[in-house]
Amino acid sequence: MKIKQDRTVYFREDGLWVNQLNMDPWTATHHATKDDALFAAREMLKTDGGGELTLLSVDGAVEFLESVSS
Repeated sequence: MKIKQDRTVYFREDGLWVNQLNMDPWTATHHATKDDALFAAREMLKTDGGGELTLLSVDGAVEFLESVSS
């Protein structure tokens, strides 16, 4: 059974954007811009066989969902 590799990108209070693996809150990368975090998340999803990417706005609302394939 394939483990889901879904990721979420969100803004942290210290001003960084986080690219986080949903199933493991300790597996994350930190970026200065939203675009950098989204790029990293997409590349990781492509490498890991695809999955869902969720972007949360600065206020925490879902901005968009995207399916990324390998």
